[in-house]
Amino acid sequence: MSVRKVKKGYIVDLRPEGRDGPRHRKTFLSKSEAIRYENHINEKIASGKNWNDSADNRRLNELCETWFNMHGKALNNGERILRNLLAISELMKNPLARNVDAKMFANFRALRMSGEKAVSAKTVNNDHTYFKAMFNELKRLGEWEFDNPVAGIRQLKHLQPEMAFLNKDEIEKLWSELKKSTNKSTIYVAEICIRTGARWGEAENITGSQLIKGDPPKLSFTRTKGNKQRSVPIDDDFFKSLPKNNGRIFENCWGAFRKALERSKIELPNGQMTHALRHTFASTFMQKGGNIIVLQNILGHASIKETMKYAHFAPAHLEDAISLNPLAK
Repeated sequence: MSVRKVKKGYIVDLRPEGRDGPRHRKTFLSKSEAIRYENHINEKIASGKNWNDSADNRRLNELCETWFNMHGKALNNGERILRNLLAISELMKNPLARNVDAKMFANFRALRMSGEKAVSAKTVNNDHTYFKAMFNELKRLGEWEFDNPVAGIRQLKHLQPEMAFLNKDEIEKLWSELKKSTNKSTIYVAEICIRTGARWGEAENITGSQLIKGDPPKLSFTRTKGNKQRSVPIDDDFFKSLPKNNGRIFENCWGAFRKALERSKIELPNGQMTHALRHTFASTFMQKGGNIIVLQNILGHASIKETMKYAHFAPAHLEDAISLNPLAK
């Protein structure tokens, strides 16, 4: 056995060049790290590469920057993800990247969920997603030769947050306050969100070139969360009422919307202030008999699983339990 326990940790004991070749030994703090190193050496030997090249001594911060320069820059939210990755590295005390393992990440996760600045399980799962994706991408780019250190870690289970949407009376109350806003962009952006299911940022940053004439006219959303362009038809009268500029047609108005919502006295769960408009569109779409696959395309969801949370709003959703069960007549 080439990996064995010793006083200071676990030692990898190999003869990479065969029985008569030189002996190569290296000690690691954890067994998983030792096994990962052994597999790394064996893979290099199998592929005909020089197994005894210089060790990868990059710190985790440097690896995060490499990911950003080679891949993250092209993402709409790449800079935000980089900040997130560097924050993870800081809490891990910026270790040698090759020393990162499942235990180290588990300790980081426990630290994130404790103390005065404790975050939710969902936030930690987001950290996990970004961290895992970084190593996967670096491996694809040939910048990381080891296994993904967090590949085998399962994400934490957590309660899904309450999904808020507005009823008819609340819509009327909110729109009454939006009309009073001195920022005239606010009501337009809110109306785009509730008419098309767009995210606030997608609607707020729309440009004149994204207004597509036709029968019916459409709004084209380009800088989306999933980087996939989509077009959604809108009412002709509403299309004609929109400002027509070459660049951005709206001012930043998130703050004005927040103030209008506060004046309306409508209470929404944390983090769902503008997203409630998207939920309202989707839930109403299903209540009126809309198709779940069509809704997926309108909302721009990468997976139908994301859209299925609205399926229970369909009018026949519960009645199908009567007509489609195995004993139905």
